[in-house]
Amino acid sequence: MRLNLQIVMGRSLATLLLLSATFQIALAGNQYCYPRGNTNEFQLSKKLEFIEDRIIPKADADPVPEEGLNCKWKILTDHLDNSVVVLTGFDTEARVNEWRRTKSVDSAAQQQPMRYELHSKASDATCSSPSTSEPKPVELEMLRVLQLTKGSFLTVSFRLNRRSSVNIPGLHIRLMEPGFCGRSMTNFESNCYTKGSVRRNLTAELAAAMRADSGVMRLASFNSSTTLKNFVTESQRTRVGSGLSTRSKEPLNLAQRLRIGLFYEHRTKKVFYLNCGAEDCKIAEFEDADKLNHTVQSTNSSVSCGSLRAVNLTIDGEVLGLVSFTDCSEQLSALISFPDAAGNRCGNSSQPVLSWMLAAAHPAAEEEQTSPNPKRMRLILVLLVVSGAILLAVLSTLTLMRRLHSLQYIAAISPNPGASPFKRGGGPEVVCQSDSEKPLVRNGGCQWLLNSFY
Repeated sequence: MRLNLQIVMGRSLATLLLLSATFQIALAGNQYCYPRGNTNEFQLSKKLEFIEDRIIPKADADPVPEEGLNCKWKILTDHLDNSVVVLTGFDTEARVNEWRRTKSVDSAAQQQPMRYELHSKASDATCSSPSTSEPKPVELEMLRVLQLTKGSFLTVSFRLNRRSSVNIPGLHIRLMEPGFCGRSMTNFESNCYTKGSVRRNLTAELAAAMRADSGVMRLASFNSSTTLKNFVTESQRTRVGSGLSTRSKEPLNLAQRLRIGLFYEHRTKKVFYLNCGAEDCKIAEFEDADKLNHTVQSTNSSVSCGSLRAVNLTIDGEVLGLVSFTDCSEQLSALISFPDAAGNRCGNSSQPVLSWMLAAAHPAAEEEQTSPNPKRMRLILVLLVVSGAILLAVLSTLTLMRRLHSLQYIAAISPNPGASPFKRGGGPEVVCQSDSEKPLVRNGGCQWLLNSFY
């Protein structure tokens, strides 16, 4: 009996220790701002439990002290050899039970109380993110991808007035793991894929990707239907790896359409994709557009932009990707890609797309001006028929008027029928000259005879 009790107590204690260790691991990546805190330094670690760090404005249920909160963090990367770090904002409302007051609100704190700043060390081997000229605000829907060289570091500052009642976004810092990226991302062909949180049109999306510190972010693109199919399959996995290296992950949410770097040119009826290398991007023709599962929406533009969502089109429930080509001005969230390890990815990915779209629009305009338009041809034909009918009517009227005039003239100069010598069988004989110069004898005058022929 005592032995069984000891065994039960031992198992319970082991379970409590395991739960405690798990809880400590879960909280190990959380960085809080405590009252009268100094600059807090910590390193981004490659260990699994520290892959993701969160800077939370304040501890749970702790009231803001009278002097307010003023904290600073320094995130070191000296121990990392060229890493990729993703910065995103997150809502602390669900995680922090803030003490609020209904008095005056500090406007500065209400706008952006938390800011980050990158201090980058230049490298000839890697296109590292440049140092920020000034601290940038931490926003709820921000997405920043940084390529950090060895010796670079981040600083985050936070200042909050005691009377502020604003909901403050926290900063999520995620170190990308080559071959895995992160639990909430998809790793495919050495790239990380994630969903953008802001809905934009194409031009705004390309501009936002280029403004994100280093140009390392790209609008996700695929060169063939096979590649696209493999990506969709990989994105829906919940476990990756095998054996002891098996990892759990969240499937990528493709229920709603996400903008991707595929384009449809209406003039040629061809599909193109954004082909990005290490330093530049260009537009290339899609390899097997006839096998691409897609729809095209009619539009007045010469080019339509692609978006991707997952659908179940097969009997066995296999998830496939459906690409919809719609107007590029449509506001959509984007599917973003970036490398899972730092490398030489630089350059402008937006300008080649915009230049190609502009060039594609010009031939369409020229063709519209030079090529026969069915409606225009029908209008020209109708005008020609109407013009011909009017001309024919005018000619007929002129001919009729001329003949009528001739008949009136003949009637005016003809002899009186009552006194005509022809009726009486008499009258003077008049000799007229013929072409054969032989005399012709006729009753009546030669002039009247000649007039009768006209």
